[in-house]
Amino acid sequence: MNNFNSLTLVLEEWFDKPLSAMPDEVRQRIEQDFSLIPWDDIDPDQRRSIALQLDYQRDPATKQDRQYWWDFFWSKEALEEQIAKWSAIATPTASDLAQKEIRLEELKKELAHMEQQGRLARGSYYPERKRCDGARGGASTAENPPIRYIAYPKAMKLLNERLDTTPEELAAWIFMEPRLGGIAAYTNANELNPPPLFNFGYSNGEENYLALLMFCWFNEDDIANFQPVERYITGQALIERWSKQPHIKPKDFIIAKICESRLQDIHPTFGLTSASSSEGIEFPPIESGLFNLSEVNDIEEEDFEIKPTTHGKGNETSPLIGSPEWRKQNAQAAANAKHDQPGGSRDKQRQIKQIWATGKYSNRDLCAEQECAALDMSFSAARNALKNTPDP
Repeated sequence: MNNFNSLTLVLEEWFDKPLSAMPDEVRQRIEQDFSLIPWDDIDPDQRRSIALQLDYQRDPATKQDRQYWWDFFWSKEALEEQIAKWSAIATPTASDLAQKEIRLEELKKELAHMEQQGRLARGSYYPERKRCDGARGGASTAENPPIRYIAYPKAMKLLNERLDTTPEELAAWIFMEPRLGGIAAYTNANELNPPPLFNFGYSNGEENYLALLMFCWFNEDDIANFQPVERYITGQALIERWSKQPHIKPKDFIIAKICESRLQDIHPTFGLTSASSSEGIEFPPIESGLFNLSEVNDIEEEDFEIKPTTHGKGNETSPLIGSPEWRKQNAQAAANAKHDQPGGSRDKQRQIKQIWATGKYSNRDLCAEQECAALDMSFSAARNALKNTPDP
């Protein structure tokens, strides 16, 4: 039997009142639960925050979530320890330095993925209110209408009709979550109110992330109003796209761009793909990964000299503000500005090339090894910048 009695709901009308104004029953509850932090010494927001934290720890509905995050933070701590150990390893040769940087990059990407999951989890809990008749939720009002949830098939149909969305792209938006420009998904919205948030992290290690979408429900208003900050392309589509370029081995080219920190691969349940790992068997293949389309466009413009295409013929007009083309152009402009500014990636590439051209170093490995730290570049990025440069 669930005997959980939410502290937050008990105190809902009292957070802004002094202890002396409380009824005896409420005051006794406060004295019991706030014994270490005197009620009158903290403000209403702090009181509410503490009550929510205590409810989260006691609510049987959060048991699975609490266990998951307990395991999650132990794993995160172990990952941070690995990063510290690799950071302390000596690198007497350029080969050792390159191996160290590759491994550190892999570990830091895994850590970044875990930090994204951590941001998704916190701050959304609120105890479930039960009506007197035992039903879930509360009576709806005209001022606060009930949220309508729709299942994955309907949500996918609406997004595809309006934004030409693919299931893979929807998975990317769910992975990124609303605070990073994505969209929230839920589970069991047909029977729970409010429904729990869906999180790919709960199925970490499940390669077929599309199968997990079948369990998802969405806020109907979120789907109707969603405007993506970024668009995504699958690794398979990216390989096919770049295979049309002459003299290019698309898989190797994708790996090269990831090593240059110009392209980020994501996988909703693994975090990354084999393209980001020297131990490829531990991660899904590139084909199943997802890639930011604005980064792809930026690489194509710089490396292939493919200019962004516009719609229409003759006198071109600016895209409609808020349209996918408008967001794409804005993202490309922002990426170019970032890379071209002093201290940006292109500026650093120019500097390392200028240093090599002076003839100060006998070989490119030595040049990259000696100058990368001063330019705030990784060894691999500095060495890649020197590829195909003429001898001084």
